[in-house]
Amino acid sequence: MKKILISFTILLVSMFVVKSSYADDFTEAIMKAKNHYKEASDKNDISSLAKIRGEFERILQLKKNQWLVNYYLADIDFMMSYDAMEKKDNDAVKKYTQSALDLLDKSTELKDDFAEAYILKMAVQSNRWMYEMDKMNDIIAKQAEAKDKAKQLEPENPRFYLIDGMNLYYTPESFGGGPDVALPLFQKSYEYFQTFKPKDETMPDWGYDLAAGMISLCMIKKDNMDEAKKYLDKALEINPNSGFVKANVQSEYDKKVNNK
Repeated sequence: MKKILISFTILLVSMFVVKSSYADDFTEAIMKAKNHYKEASDKNDISSLAKIRGEFERILQLKKNQWLVNYYLADIDFMMSYDAMEKKDNDAVKKYTQSALDLLDKSTELKDDFAEAYILKMAVQSNRWMYEMDKMNDIIAKQAEAKDKAKQLEPENPRFYLIDGMNLYYTPESFGGGPDVALPLFQKSYEYFQTFKPKDETMPDWGYDLAAGMISLCMIKKDNMDEAKKYLDKALEINPNSGFVKANVQSEYDKKVNNK
């Protein structure tokens, strides 16, 4: 009997060690890929994204938290769709947008209470305006569905207000959008970023610098250059390497100041 108990104890300890090692392998792999993705995003290094995407695809083989890995794959596809927009390649925009939406559907099928996936869906659905104007009602309905679910799950998630604000910022004023209506959402996002903590280090943590940067852009549009400079500085303090802030906010600020 004593031998049986000892054997059973050894088995339990072995299972715990294997499980812990398995979890550590996942955390190490996803943090490495996540850091590579952040570096590429800051540098706007589109050429590296395919390689980084491959890192996340290999993590899927660990068969742990696949809902989270699919989220990061979708986020990469979303970034690649923006590069395609700049190149005016609508076929590529459609390809990467649809891939991102499919991956986010997989993510929410595996974990239907994952708010971050619904928040990203809010952003990705906006891409469809580029190539599916004839499906306006479906786009609006899908965005509203994702928005309602995200807010229900995490009403204090700063990325929710950031994406909602960006969707409005880039909507023409004649359709109810523009900087004036987007600004309160960016301010709310910025406020929530100061207290919001991800559940663990593997979870999404992007956007704080973008929230400050978008407030700065709104202030530039309102010709309030003191506030614009204040939030531009805050954005670069949060992330000194932010490619978005340098390329889109700093450049707009400098242009406005130099033209005065």
